[in-house]
Amino acid sequence: MDEGVKKEILETLKGSIEAIAKDDVKKLRDLSNRIINSSSLDQDEDVITMAVMLYSLSKIYERTDYRKYSGWKLLNETIRNSLRGALFALENSDVTNFEKNMKNILDVIDKLDNKLKSYIKDVIHDAQIARGSRLYEHGLSLGRTAELLGIDKWELTEYVSKTGIAEVKEGFTLTEEKRIKSLRRLFNE
Repeated sequence: MDEGVKKEILETLKGSIEAIAKDDVKKLRDLSNRIINSSSLDQDEDVITMAVMLYSLSKIYERTDYRKYSGWKLLNETIRNSLRGALFALENSDVTNFEKNMKNILDVIDKLDNKLKSYIKDVIHDAQIARGSRLYEHGLSLGRTAELLGIDKWELTEYVSKTGIAEVKEGFTLTEEKRIKSLRRLFNE
């Protein structure tokens, strides 16, 4: 794992552990947004997994009614322990155990009450598509985005078409001369 990617994931893990401890859903979503921006450049699967996971967790913790289900305690404890385990593993450059801890979060879902399991799986699927649209927005092709996330290309296409991302006009670059004129106007020269 690249050192820059590792550093970013470590910071994100620390922030997510803190956010969950404080029940700060907004911070989880912000962390997901921040890391998805950089993942579009690196296309690192661990970073993309982290972005989807955090977005999913923000949606899961946002729904306080999930906490009444019998499997909630197991899910919550597994999420907290797995994030701490992933952090410890990555701090010690143990990528295998980092990935194992992240996978634990998904594995516990299969042990949940059927109704809660169904809700959580839907949240994760929707999160993959939502994060996929953000990767597409940052310039990845629909095909590559779908491949990285393991989602259906047509589902992603449908979501992107509903959001209007495909219609956003690309930015443009000013010539050097126009940038200087703009700066002079800004500083009243």
